[in-house]
Formats: sequence, structure tokens, C-alpha cells
Amino acid sequence: MNKGTQKTGKTFIGVSIVIFMSKMLGFCRDIVFASIFGTTILTDLYQLIFSFPGYLFASIGTALSSVNIPDLTYYINSKTREERNLYLSNLFAQITLWATLLCLLGIVFAPALTRVIAPGLSDQVFGLGVLLTRIMIPTLLFVSLTYVAAGVLQVHSYFMLSSSISIPFNILVIGSLLIKGDDIVFLGYVTTLGWLLQFLIQVPVLFKEKYRFFFRLDFKNEHTVLMFKQLMPILLGNSLLQLCLIIDRSFATHLEEGTTAALGFGSNLFVTVTSIFIVAMSTVVFPRLSQYCLDGDKERIRSLLNNIFKILLFILLPYLILVIVYNQEIIALVYERGAFTSQSTNMTALAFLGYSFAVVGYACQEIFNRVYYALKKFKIPMMVSMLCIVLKLFLDFWLFRTSGIIGISVSTAVCLFIYAIIMALLLRREIGNFLNRSSVTFLLQLILPTAGMLAVILGSRYFPLLGEGKLFFLLPLALSGCVYLLIAYFSNIITNIFLKEARES
Repeated sequence: MNKGTQKTGKTFIGVSIVIFMSKMLGFCRDIVFASIFGTTILTDLYQLIFSFPGYLFASIGTALSSVNIPDLTYYINSKTREERNLYLSNLFAQITLWATLLCLLGIVFAPALTRVIAPGLSDQVFGLGVLLTRIMIPTLLFVSLTYVAAGVLQVHSYFMLSSSISIPFNILVIGSLLIKGDDIVFLGYVTTLGWLLQFLIQVPVLFKEKYRFFFRLDFKNEHTVLMFKQLMPILLGNSLLQLCLIIDRSFATHLEEGTTAALGFGSNLFVTVTSIFIVAMSTVVFPRLSQYCLDGDKERIRSLLNNIFKILLFILLPYLILVIVYNQEIIALVYERGAFTSQSTNMTALAFLGYSFAVVGYACQEIFNRVYYALKKFKIPMMVSMLCIVLKLFLDFWLFRTSGIIGISVSTAVCLFIYAIIMALLLRREIGNFLNRSSVTFLLQLILPTAGMLAVILGSRYFPLLGEGKLFFLLPLALSGCVYLLIAYFSNIITNIFLKEARES
């Protein structure tokens, strides 16, 4: 193995560890928050207002960064340092200008915006909702600057730092919760300042790379103009899950107190666990997909996609089984303490279960969108996402009163699944059939390890291994996972997957 390959492998492992640590720390933040606030109206408020910077604004920042990375790479490779600095200065200046104007508008029209975000808020807490909106609206500016700066760091190979910027943010929020308790207004200020901190800790590296910034606006720069044109299609195409979660929380304000909070905790757990595999997979394969698309090698694109979905199916199938069987126990173990009661557990477990059925659609959103972006076709994911968002609004309007929290969460899974079907059919027209007979054969091969896993779970129900209690399910859960892996290993399922992956590499 050459040194370049070794360095890449070590970097990937290091970045994966840092991302895992960041997500676990964010998860600890949610646990501390749940123990202090439980599923109360204050939690509903925070989850609703925070969902904009947490989901929508972060999606804007991700889209900006995705478009900026190739442009900045072009300036580094083909232009002078002065031209590079002018380009990035102009980008930061325009983001600051437009984001500041939007923030000012958001602050002025905070009452109307709060009604849109949380239409079911009672008059008693509406004023507090408006205040939280005004406090957290400026995160649009800080989030945008943070993600663009992180993209610059990635171009210069500072992967570890760009992956770890959320660690100080989570520590700051956890500290404020432990010190100030249930002071929701103080928490709002800390959350906003935390996003600013994520940007500021990256600034020294920008200066180290000899970037010099001037507040100079050039509205005719072709790369900046093209970036903002591509921003909306990428944002809408890549934010289906996030927008569905925001819509869910808005509709939940019409239901009993704590429903929005339960949806927030359930969706956060779902995204935290599944994104470790899904986002990591899409990130790792994107360079190869881009190269195959550039070469016009559709056969290798099909083969790579086929193997990606086999790996994800192998990982996510047992996840879904364990959630179906142990959703109550998992939520109780993770959250049930302090103000988070058994009633909170029941509500959150339903949300967690409903959202977990979205895992197939979530995986397809991440993978298929990467293919279309590599093909430079940004509008197709956007149009399919918009169609599914309209469907989502209809389903939530129909289900939120009749089916409550489970109906709202399952409707997100339905919309993501429909998105996956439509995108798969459209992509098949672009590159050919990437799910073939080998995919069906692989699915049939998973029957045996899945049956072994279910046998352990069902056996533990008839012959309890640890008796009753909050922790009794952990042994059959772990044992069933081990049985699944052992059967898959001895039936050569694991070997065949990764041998094929090695040949693709």
C-alpha cells in the first residue's frame, strides 16, 4: 500500500471517529435537555424554533459549501492568490449582506413568522415564541458562514477540524443547561452564540492559509452568480427529510402538549443513529461517483450503486427490526429520567418507530442526489422533492387529527419512500438498471441471518435472560446482533460484499 493510500485511510478513520464523537456529544445534549425539560410546552417551543437553524439553515449552509468547494478549488489551481482572496471575500461579503437583511426582516416580522412555524401555539406562550424566534433568527448568518468556512478548510485538507466544530457548541449548550436549568430564553441566546463560535474557531486557519478579506461586493462574478443560481435547486433537492421534520413539528402544535417535543426527540435519535452509516457512505462514495460520471462510465456507476445498497441493506435491516421490537425500551433507556416521564417515553417511542420506517427513503435521498449532482443535473431532485413536500402537507393535514403522533411520523416515511421510488425510476432512465438479479439474490441470502436474529429475540420473550427492568433487553439485543453477524459471516455474505467493494475501489 502506498503512502498516499495510507494517509487517505488514516484520515478517513480519524474523521469518522471525530464525527462519531460529535454526534454522540450532540446526543448527550439531547439527553440532558430531555431530563430538564421533559415533553412540556417549553420543549415544544424550543424544538419548533430551533428546527429552523437546526435543519433549514444548516441545509442552506451545506448547499453553499457544496457549490463553493469546486469553485474555490478552481481558483486555487488556476488563479493567483490575490484572485482567490477576492473571490472568497466577495462570497463572504454577499452571504453576510443577504443573510443580515433576511435576519432583520425575520426579527421585524417575527410575530407572523412564529405563527407560520407554530400555528397551534396558545396565546399564553405566543409572546415567548416570538422572543425565541428573534433570538435565534441571526443563526441564519452564523450557520451560513460556518458551513462555507468548513468547506474552505476541507479544500485545504483540514478535515479533522472541520468535522469537530460542533464539539465546542455542544459543550457550551450542555454547560448552559447544567448551570441555568430550564431557562429557555438563556438557552436560546447560548444556541445562537454557539453557532457564531463554530465560525470563529475556523477563522485562524483561514488566516494561516493566507486568506485576506475585504468587504468588497462584486455582483457580476460569474462563479458567485452561478453559485446562487444553483443554491435553491440543491437546497430544495437535498432537504426533503429536514423539511418534513419541520412540517411535522408545526402540525404537532395543534395536538396535546409535548407532541412536538416527542417528535423532536424521536427524529433526533433516528437521524443520529442512521446518519452515521448513510451520510458516511454517501460522503465516501461521492468522489468515485463523480469520477465515473465525468468518464461517462455508466457500467461502473450501476455496479457501485448496486453494492452501496447491498451494504446499506445489510446494516439497516437489523436496525429496523430492533427498533420495531424494542422502541419503548430504547427510548426509556436513553431519555427517561428527570422531567422525562413514562408518558414522554410512550409518545417519543411512537415517533421514533414511525420515523425509523423512513430509513430506506433517507438512504435513497443521500445516494441518488449525489449521483444527480455528479451528473450536474440539479433540478431533478428539486422537482421530485417539491412534489413530495406537497404530498407531505396533504398527508399531515389529513392524519394529524385522526392518527396523532404516529400518523405524522409515518407520513414522513411514506413521502421519503415515494421519493425513493420516483428517483430510482428516473435514475434508471439515466444510467440503466442498477438493481438487478444479484440484488434479489442478496435479499434472499439475508433471510437466514434475519431468521436467526428473530429467533433470539422471540426466545428471550419466552425465556427472559435478565428478568424484568429497564436494562433487561440489552442482552437479547446484543446477542441477536451477534447471531446476525455470525450467520452472515459463515454464509459468506459479508465476504462477498466487501470483496466486490474492494474490486470497485
